Amino acid sequence: MPYTGEIAALATAMCWSLTSIIFTAAGKRIGALQVNLYRLPLAVLLLAVTYFSFWGDLHAPVSSVVWLGISGIIGLAIGDTFLFQSMILVGARLSMVLLALVPPITALLAFLFLGESINFLGIVGIGITVAGVMWVVAERTPDPSGIRKRISLTGVFFGFMAAVGQAVGLIFAKKGLIPEMNSIFATLVRMFSALIVLWPISLLLGRVKKPRRLFGTDSAALKLMLVGVVFGPFLGVTLSLVSVKYTNTGIAATLMATVPVVMLPLVILIEKEKPTLRAVIGAAVAVAGVAIIFLR
Repeated sequence: MPYTGEIAALATAMCWSLTSIIFTAAGKRIGALQVNLYRLPLAVLLLAVTYFSFWGDLHAPVSSVVWLGISGIIGLAIGDTFLFQSMILVGARLSMVLLALVPPITALLAFLFLGESINFLGIVGIGITVAGVMWVVAERTPDPSGIRKRISLTGVFFGFMAAVGQAVGLIFAKKGLIPEMNSIFATLVRMFSALIVLWPISLLLGRVKKPRRLFGTDSAALKLMLVGVVFGPFLGVTLSLVSVKYTNTGIAATLMATVPVVMLPLVILIEKEKPTLRAVIGAAVAVAGVAIIFLR
């Protein structure tokens, strides 16, 4: 189907938009590390049941599994831990302005290590999309008391590291994906790799909280986690692999970076927040950039 990769990237942005709101709320209840820790086994279970119910074929080149495993460790275990912590410190919207750095970082790495090139129109589309996204999420608004909050430099640093982690993760994922590989299986490999690295380290450091203690008195946090896992690690990450499999990595990263724009209607529906004129203009610019990418 034409534009399979591009459509998958936009669907990824939709899933991650909802997930960012859900996991931010969960992170404020149980902590960023706990969100990342417990979403992994939940996601692995859901992915494994789905894959083995419909396919069940484990045949895959060792090299592909290794590349996907490295991608999962860097992008999901390390990168997403930074992202969740950034969301708690500076909020979901401001974290997204830092994730807008993912497309140029990914495009540069893809050029250096994968030999990918993007024509002039594609570069223009990427630039316009990133500019529109940054315009949307860089807007600062006062809190309910009318006082403008100071930005946490630690949160900004964590957000930047999350962007680097996601970009590097996409590059390794691209190297591991082969035409005949099932995207659900590829996502399962990435999630499982992140799990077997993050959990032992966290256990050794004594950072894992028992689930009964964590969710026993907070059923809302568990519900948020379950919904977030479906739209994030399950649907979102799988669609992101479909995207990088069928289109240029830099293009895929750019379209996935439209998360803040896609978040606008969700913020209106869920948080009852009305977007400003600046946010609407930024969204329109980002959509124009996406259109140019499709027409490249």
